[in-house]
This record gives sequence, structure tokens and C-alpha cells, in this order.
Amino acid sequence: MSIEEWCFARVTELVFTAWDHDRFSHDGGNSWPPFVWDGERRFLIRAELDAAFFHLYLGNEQEWQEKGSKELLAYFPTPRHAVEYIMDTFRVLRERDEAAYGHFKTKAAILEIYDEMAHVIVEDAAAEAARRQPATRYETRLNPPPGPPMDAAGNIIPMDQWDRAKWPSHIHPPKEAAVEKPEEVPLEQFAATPYPATARDKAICAAALAIVEQSRGLSSADHLDALLLATHPEWCKVFLDQSEHSAFEAAWKSATQTLIAGENPIQWKECRDHLEKQQAIIINRSDQRQAISPGTNSTSIRKGLPGGVDEIVRFALQAVKRVAELRTDLSSVPQEQVRIIQVFEEQHRFYQLAA
Repeated sequence: MSIEEWCFARVTELVFTAWDHDRFSHDGGNSWPPFVWDGERRFLIRAELDAAFFHLYLGNEQEWQEKGSKELLAYFPTPRHAVEYIMDTFRVLRERDEAAYGHFKTKAAILEIYDEMAHVIVEDAAAEAARRQPATRYETRLNPPPGPPMDAAGNIIPMDQWDRAKWPSHIHPPKEAAVEKPEEVPLEQFAATPYPATARDKAICAAALAIVEQSRGLSSADHLDALLLATHPEWCKVFLDQSEHSAFEAAWKSATQTLIAGENPIQWKECRDHLEKQQAIIINRSDQRQAISPGTNSTSIRKGLPGGVDEIVRFALQAVKRVAELRTDLSSVPQEQVRIIQVFEEQHRFYQLAA
């Protein structure tokens, strides 16, 4: 497998996590479903890529000694010393890791993988010098390996050859057969569907109202962010401390499962406008922030909506506070969090909301 194929497998798994990104899965006529969003897998994949690029950029120890200046070698006797120094410059990441895990987890993982790769490089160089076939290779600790299933040569195995009984656990199952496009209804025959129309709509309204009750005077932008986090547990968890994950997972299991947004939009504006019309909330439209407070009918409306959302909303509001902190400087924020924050920003622009 070439370095290009090795990187392709990992980058594709990091990027292709939704059906609307399916262009990333097309390679020589092959295609497959998106990858499951798994925080720990993504952490290790990023660590593998970082370690690999450190090797590619800094070279091996022999090259380092031959090409490095006296000043460079005085500071960094080996490329590994340079890697350690570079990682220590990520102060915010280090502080967050130390707070969550008690040590700089990201640095430790990258260095561990870097050392494993360095061992392989040394062994392969010795084999080539002795005119032997290199027998050592880097083995990922991820199971299944990153990316789509590949053969030993690095070729993607077509999806129709995958074992359906042993489907890769890191890849979503294929979609069901496409539903035929419904016949278009003339505009004059169209009647607006009342909101909330489904159990999911009502669960989202319950969460939206709980957000207002737990954080009065929240801006509309923060309310939208909180509702997105409450309906996307995989996003919310990313912004919580590691120490809170167990409690969060327990809260999510006990929450109404109709709250999960899935691939459908949460219809935030429809939800907010409905609650305002029912006088369950009050929106200060004279304020640029459009702050939201409980209305006179908040309690009675809440009684008619599903329960089991308060605890998950509490965690979502904690995550909103963390998002606000990170927004001040995204330069050292992990890409996983940046991507989610960018989704929030896109939603703010769509609804023309001020932060």
C-alpha cells in the first residue's frame, strides 16, 4: 500500500461521515455508505496522520543529522525532540487534555505511534541494506482498519463483494431502496402542514421550551445551538469534559429517542414561532440578540409535550458555554469541534441571527 492510499483511507473516514458527502466515496467507480462517527477512532486516525506527516516532513534520524544545522541539532538532537517541542506548543489542547485525562493524551498518542513507525523505518532500512525483503510494517491499532475495506495491495474492495453478515462496524449499512419521488402537488392545492405534526416535532418543542426554562434570556442564536446539541448527541458529547461522558450517555439513554434529529432538519424557526404563538415563550424582537424568556403559558404548554428531555438539555447548555469559549479563538481548536461550530455558524446565517 502506498503512502497515498494509506492517507486516503484515513482522510476519507474522517471526512465522509454523512450521506450528502458521498462524492468522497467514489474512487474508480467504487462507492460505499458513510463512516460511523466514532470519537475514539477519529482521535486515533488523526494521531496516525500526525505521526506519519511528522516522519514525512522531518525525515529519519540519519537525514536529520546530515541536513540539520548545528543550531538546530543543539536544540533538537533528533527529529523526535522536534516532535515533542511542536506538540508542546499546542497549549490550549494540552490544558484541555490534562483537565480531561490527567495528561497530554494527544501528544502521548502521537509520540507512541511515531515511535512505532520509526521502528518500522529502521527495520526496513536495515533489511534493504542487507538486500533482504522488508518484513516489518506499521500495524494500526484500529479494528477494522481505517477507510473502506482494501486488499493487501491497497485496492478498494467493491461493496458488492463485502460480507453482509460481517458488515464493517465503522461503516453505516447501505440505504434502503430509494423511494420514488412523489408527484408534485400544484401550489393552489397545497395546504401547510400544521406544526408540530409528528412525535419528533413535539419532542423538539419540549427540548426547545426546556432550554428556555433552564437558561432564561438566552439569545436566539444560543437557543438554536443548544437545540442542535440536544438533538445531536454525538455533537454534544464532543464539547463535554471526559468526566461527564458517562452521565451524559446515561441521560441520553433515558431521554425520548424521538428527539434524535438524524438527517432531517430540526425546523428550529417553526418550533420557536409555534411556542411564541402559544405564548409559551417571549421573544424580545427589539433586541438584536432576540433573547427568549418563558411566556405566560410555558408551564401548561410544557405539560402537553413529551417528557424526558430536561437532563439532556442541561448537558446541551453546558456544551453551548464551551462552544462560546472556543469561538473566541479557533486556531488551536480540534477540527472535529471546528466543523460542528461551522455548522452552527451556517445555521446562524441561514436564520439571520446575531451572536
